[in-house]
Amino acid sequence: MPVAVDGRRRLQPEERKRLLLSHAVEVFAQRGIGRGGHTEIAELGGVSVATVFNYFKTREALVSNVLAEVEQFLLQLAEDIYKEYDDPVEAVRAHIKAFMQACDEHPAYIKVWLEWSASVRDEIWPSYLEFQNKLLDLIAKQIDKGVKKGQLEPGLPPKERARWALGNAQMLVSMVFDPSGKPRGMERMVERGFDHLLGVKA
Repeated sequence: MPVAVDGRRRLQPEERKRLLLSHAVEVFAQRGIGRGGHTEIAELGGVSVATVFNYFKTREALVSNVLAEVEQFLLQLAEDIYKEYDDPVEAVRAHIKAFMQACDEHPAYIKVWLEWSASVRDEIWPSYLEFQNKLLDLIAKQIDKGVKKGQLEPGLPPKERARWALGNAQMLVSMVFDPSGKPRGMERMVERGFDHLLGVKA
């Protein structure tokens, strides 16, 4: 195992890239997708700017890697939950709860997602729409199961309900990150709101 001169273990290239990518998400969350760059990542990681460029050759490559990291994080969050739950209503509720927890435990990822979801610039908007459709398909599949099992009211198609749910997730994030603090009873309010939105039968 390689060891640096000061006695600390020298990171393997893949480990170094993962660490720098984590720092990059933090920087993008603080400075924005359009402003975060190699220099700030190097400062946060305690490495040279050249080291960051060694892993992310261009700014375009850096942005692409950060957004791919955020996409993977959110898709994995959903996929893991939907594999765990057989009950579609409970699965969607668990997904919403896990997303709220991610706002507290991984705020940088959620902040980058929030900006990405509202950035209609040509260079990053198509990639967001592609990611969004993957997430919508996962949610819509659960909604479709819920309708077929008689747990959800018939009405709007599953994909449309999934779109409304995802759109409301943006408002949820704004409440979580409100500088004055979360609304009292937010968790119960969110559950009631999403149950109504999805058409959960009483």
